Amino acid sequence: MIFLDSSALAKAYLDEEGTGVVIGAIERRPGRLFISEFVALEVLTTLRTAFREASKADWNDAVAEFWADYRDTFNVVEIGPDVVGRAMDLAVDHRRARARSMDLVHLATALHLKGPRPPEQVTIVTSDHDLAALARECGLRTFDPSREPLAALPRA
Repeated sequence: MIFLDSSALAKAYLDEEGTGVVIGAIERRPGRLFISEFVALEVLTTLRTAFREASKADWNDAVAEFWADYRDTFNVVEIGPDVVGRAMDLAVDHRRARARSMDLVHLATALHLKGPRPPEQVTIVTSDHDLAALARECGLRTFDPSREPLAALPRA
């Protein structure tokens, strides 16, 4: 399974380092990409900031493209009390980690996807180094689309 956080997913709708890698992942891994409702919210706020000075047409195009992918491409994970509880546990158990609150929610979501048995391998696609470090500490694979080629993204 591949879980995209907002630092990675926003690249698909912006022109920045890693954009081609994220678009390639979306095109080549249909049905295997997971996001949460909170990732979607963060992407929309990132787009809002990025397109604040752009034309309304450009803004509408970016948002329409995101909503089309949201509906048709991604498996959207709802954030329930179990994920929130796990995020709170991560905050307590990893007090030295630099990951921020939404990072902990994203990590808790990926850990929820992994499940206890059988151990499903989950890769978090992120350009957030603090989240990546904590994810690796929790036993998950990480992939940085700003630094790694698409060929290095695990298939599962």
